[in-house]
Amino acid sequence: MKKVLSLVLALALVLGVMSFAAADDEKVELKMYSFTNELQGVIDKYFLPAHPEVIITADDWTIIPTDGDQYLTKVDTLMGSSPDSEEAPDVFAIEAGFVKHYIDSPFTAPLADVGFTDADYEGALDVMLKAGQDSNGVQKGLAWQATPGALFYRASLAEKYLGVKTPEEFQAKVADWDTFVETARELYTASEGACKMITGSGDLWNVYQYQRTEPWVVDGKLTIDDELLDYEELCKTMYDEGLTQKAGAWGEVWFAGMQGAVETMCFFLPTWGLHYTLKPNCVAGGGDAANDEELAKLSEEKGGTFGDWRMVQGPTPYSWGGTWIGVNPAKLATASEAKKKAIYDLIKFVTLDQDFLYQYAQDSGDFVGNRAVVDKYLADGEKPNPFLGGQDHYKLFADYVSLTNVDILNYYDNTINNAWSNFVTTPYESGEKTLEEALQAFKDEVAASITDITVE
Repeated sequence: MKKVLSLVLALALVLGVMSFAAADDEKVELKMYSFTNELQGVIDKYFLPAHPEVIITADDWTIIPTDGDQYLTKVDTLMGSSPDSEEAPDVFAIEAGFVKHYIDSPFTAPLADVGFTDADYEGALDVMLKAGQDSNGVQKGLAWQATPGALFYRASLAEKYLGVKTPEEFQAKVADWDTFVETARELYTASEGACKMITGSGDLWNVYQYQRTEPWVVDGKLTIDDELLDYEELCKTMYDEGLTQKAGAWGEVWFAGMQGAVETMCFFLPTWGLHYTLKPNCVAGGGDAANDEELAKLSEEKGGTFGDWRMVQGPTPYSWGGTWIGVNPAKLATASEAKKKAIYDLIKFVTLDQDFLYQYAQDSGDFVGNRAVVDKYLADGEKPNPFLGGQDHYKLFADYVSLTNVDILNYYDNTINNAWSNFVTTPYESGEKTLEEALQAFKDEVAASITDITVE
């Protein structure tokens, strides 16, 4: 009897060890690519604790900045030469500036291939879903955020120079581009040139381009929407009349305007721009503040701008940025069912899980890409933002998000947008070239860099 009992116990021990080994074998490791550590932070904090069967260590991440097309160059080269290699990602992040470059290419797999159905997308904002669809309407990418834009302005400067005391009054001053320029002139005169409306023409691009009705390439031919010619005249007028700081975004003067070191009235920024750009730069060293109370105190001590900002829609609805998640089809082709499920679970959790998105909105204040979650968050009641003098930024962004036109997004956006800025806007507004000369230089550059479209 003792021998039988010992045998049973030994067998149970072996089976127990085997079950633990099987459980270990079921763990799936994913390799990830991104251009910032934002997605990594979301996955580490929220997804992995809820999914112990998935392993994504720091070594599984490759993060390459988008500066100078480094990210595109790396991903394009890898996906074009060895997409099934160990170095290649299973899942990778895609930025709005080049979302169609990957969605409309063989470098992303249909999400149906990992198990997604139309029912999974219920509640997701149409504008973000559409941007992740290829030209045939196939869903190949999903985003967890929506990134509607707004115009942020300095309340103290508006009252000092324009006599404006409310956001409603200021919106009337920037209701369209003609009014925007007239207000910029009024500001210049009232401040004797000390206060500028914006930092430079780069501030206007992300806003103005969403007024286009056609993408860059239509039926295989380069298309220059008339709105872009209007944009150039707007930039030229503001440059020639000294209505801008004549400086670029992301530079010293740009940030100095946020801190109040120079007087810049307006900044066009999206959802993430409020939280991760304007707010931490409202005072020197603001990025080190742990919370609003600490940031407000630091701003008061150093003469920053916390609490002096207000938010309005501005001349036109627009969007700026956003991150979609795509799947490498070459890796997917040889993936186990467990790995396919892990990829499905990760993307669904981060982009569509309403419990997570609601918690993320509460924790970060970021604007999520799910209408049901947005409505639930708003139903909790107003959330006055002290940085904006008590305005509820979430409610305002919710009003703006459905107005954005994503039909203009195109496979060639990144390349042609850069060419337009470098060969048209910069030389034309500075007087280096006439508009006709700049346009010809632009067309020559596009023809040389993109050989599979017609340029006339």
